[in-house]
Amino acid sequence: MELDRDQKLAGHEYWLNADTLSYFPAPSHPVHYDKLVTEPPFPIEIDLDALAGF
Repeated sequence: MELDRDQKLAGHEYWLNADTLSYFPAPSHPVHYDKLVTEPPFPIEIDLDALAGF
């Protein structure tokens, strides 16, 4: 997580390449704003706007 230029929380999603054991940005949505939602096998939903309020 980091603050972007507009001071909004941005969540970066990376996937693990099992062959090289290295991480790469998620191909369809590498950066999440407002809400971080991932797909199975590890579905997650995090409200980034609410998290930034802490």
